[in-house]
Amino acid sequence: MSIWIKFRATAEQRDAWYEKARTKGVSFSDLARQTLDGVRVERRHQLRRVDPALLRQLARLGNNLNQLARWANRDQRYADSAAVIGRLIEIDRELAALRKAYEVPDDR
Repeated sequence: MSIWIKFRATAEQRDAWYEKARTKGVSFSDLARQTLDGVRVERRHQLRRVDPALLRQLARLGNNLNQLARWANRDQRYADSAAVIGRLIEIDRELAALRKAYEVPDDR
């Protein structure tokens, strides 16, 4: 059961607290509860919007990988390990190129 707790503050204090909660990505109530409970309030992780072109490329690479694994498991006696490893290296290079193209700097 939740109850209301009221206390007095200046308008400037209230605005500062609400701004702090907003920058942390939490509600003012969560900020107050966690602060009063002695919990360090961390910034809530924001979900990033993902470029649809990147998702399509990743899906294509995932499909290639699944087809390769299915083929290697089904036709083990015919699987050319050098060809399989070569294709895996190709996929790894494509993933590295995608990672580099869509890398987000840490200072964001």
